[in-house]
Amino acid sequence: MDTLVPPQLPLSAGELAALGRAAGIPLSSYRRAHVERCAERAVVRTGCVGPFDLAERLARDARARVAFRRSLLVPVTRMFRDAHEFEALETDLLPGLLRDRGRISMWSAGCATGEELRSVAVLLERLGVLEGSYLLGTDVLEDVIDAARAAAPAGGAVVRFERRDLLLDDAPSRGFDLVLCRNVGIYFEPSAQAHVHGKLASVLTRGGLLMLGRSETLLRPETFGLEQVGRHVFRKART
Repeated sequence: MDTLVPPQLPLSAGELAALGRAAGIPLSSYRRAHVERCAERAVVRTGCVGPFDLAERLARDARARVAFRRSLLVPVTRMFRDAHEFEALETDLLPGLLRDRGRISMWSAGCATGEELRSVAVLLERLGVLEGSYLLGTDVLEDVIDAARAAAPAGGAVVRFERRDLLLDDAPSRGFDLVLCRNVGIYFEPSAQAHVHGKLASVLTRGGLLMLGRSETLLRPETFGLEQVGRHVFRKART
């Protein structure tokens, strides 16, 4: 009988490619240490004997594949997560946007089960502009998008939830006044981060805002046509 042991790290290029194909995720775009931790836990959890065995298991076992994808993509959220960020939105950022706009279009990128989008909807309702606003939530995991749709907010806003891969899919075709992509890019390699940040910036309206997670920033926001207006908040140039 084979002895169950965690994979020998670091993963080889072949192991990484096999796991990526089986999981349907471009693992080379993710931070290697994060991928290796997820693979190590999955090998132990599934009783596999190594990464190639795990890849075969993921390819044939939908439940194991879903569990591995969730481990890698970390769909963690809650209402008003990082409350100080929502305080800034309510007291400063959203009122600033509304000086030039009657309603808000917002994209919650990497929305998980939708609590971030619903939290913004609460703020818009308090400000009296929820009706007529457009709120889009996207995530790469189908099951969390299904859960988000089941709890979509009411109140007159246009609300949509879509499956969208920030790395592989095009950005939405419309413009947004506010884009939230918090604690998503921290799992990407730097080149993938830059790719995603460029995609997010490309859909901002003039003067629109991009909010990243509390441990994220852009080293050269001007590269994306942005200026920093907060610790992890960036504004699209108005001209």
